[in-house]
Amino acid sequence: EPGKRFYAYRWLLDWFIQLRGQFPTREQLSGHLAQVTIDPQVNYQQVTVIQEAIQPQNLGIPQARFAQLPNHAVGATFEEETGQSAGSYGEISPMPSAKVQSASSSPVNTDISTYTTKPQAQYDLIGHIAKKVTNMLWVGVPGSGKGITISNAIDAIKRLHPGIHIFYIDPKGDEKETGYFLGRVDTFKRAKILEMSPVEAVKWVKECFTEFQKISGPKLIILDEGTAVCSKFKNTKGEIGCLKDKIISYCSCGDSSGWHFWIVVQNPHTDDLGISGGLRSQLTSVALVSPDNVPAYNAMIATQLIPSDRKITSTQVMEIAAQLPVGRAVYYGGINQWFPMPQLKNFSGYDRDTKQFVNSAPSEQHSSSTEANSSVDAPKTQAQQMLALLEKTKANSIDEFIQTELKLDGVPPDLIRLGIERLLQDSPIKYKFDGANSNQN
Repeated sequence: EPGKRFYAYRWLLDWFIQLRGQFPTREQLSGHLAQVTIDPQVNYQQVTVIQEAIQPQNLGIPQARFAQLPNHAVGATFEEETGQSAGSYGEISPMPSAKVQSASSSPVNTDISTYTTKPQAQYDLIGHIAKKVTNMLWVGVPGSGKGITISNAIDAIKRLHPGIHIFYIDPKGDEKETGYFLGRVDTFKRAKILEMSPVEAVKWVKECFTEFQKISGPKLIILDEGTAVCSKFKNTKGEIGCLKDKIISYCSCGDSSGWHFWIVVQNPHTDDLGISGGLRSQLTSVALVSPDNVPAYNAMIATQLIPSDRKITSTQVMEIAAQLPVGRAVYYGGINQWFPMPQLKNFSGYDRDTKQFVNSAPSEQHSSSTEANSSVDAPKTQAQQMLALLEKTKANSIDEFIQTELKLDGVPPDLIRLGIERLLQDSPIKYKFDGANSNQN
């Protein structure tokens, strides 16, 4: 039948290999082709024309040997027939050497096991930063998640170290980000320095530094938009040296006095700020990368911000970012590792990815009133009631809280403690008792 020659060749070749140099008989080939359906996409008229145009050649191929295909019995032998010509057949004789497994043998049950990568436990970046306050350098382009990450970090610091005074300098002045700092920093200085002259901007920043230095006790100063601040100082004659000296003094001499310094920049080129060489080693680096800003990552690895053993490819960074829904990758110099950014609480009420207010809050006034109303409403569940008590307590440890404020007669304290610890695991106030509990353990 036209169009089936290819199927015949393929079937014969397969059996030629299995029969170790012998062919099935013509009857068996015809039986196979009777079950074959021609592919409608094949133009077998063209194939036929090509075949007819080929002149037969005598290539000296030896005479073909034929064999019966195995029957359905297990261990059946092939039977060979030798033909003297294309139209004659010889006697069929048994072939003891060739044996093929029967098609009727029992099926094999295949045990399929597919390897899947086990999800890695999320690293607690915020908890690590909050436990011991150090000097830090934060790097990330706009939209990389600096604001959310820093606000969660200072929130945890204030809960774990309530005596530290946090002084935040915000040269950008974006009102939508007020929620990041409201109720979390002790002093919040805001200005829109892009709208200010260099002289005016420098004067304002220096006044902030002076006010910070007058504060007694342990304290943390955070200078946001360090790149923009540096630009204003460079454009004011003789002032860039003052900025460098201030940063160097905070980083080098402040730790012994309980002073700590964070600077937030959009690009890792910090030499103009005096942060290079040995001084950079005194700052723990945090680099945040978004898939939308691969060139920013390429700029990072061109500097000394990230150690050479952690300068992975941009593709690898994007793979790390894709491991969690946030879609950000974070390098943390405290452990010299990359990991995906976990989901953090957005205190600002504004989602920069979608350019919308969270929970459809159209304005700061609406979000503020919502927050005020929610604070008045009484907690509806026992868990919420317990968290409210833990939020307000002056106790320094869970055990002290149980002994002084809970009146649960007949309930073992260990059982109460276990329940509170489980309740705190996913709570924003989970860092409040970390220091005291670790000392007890």
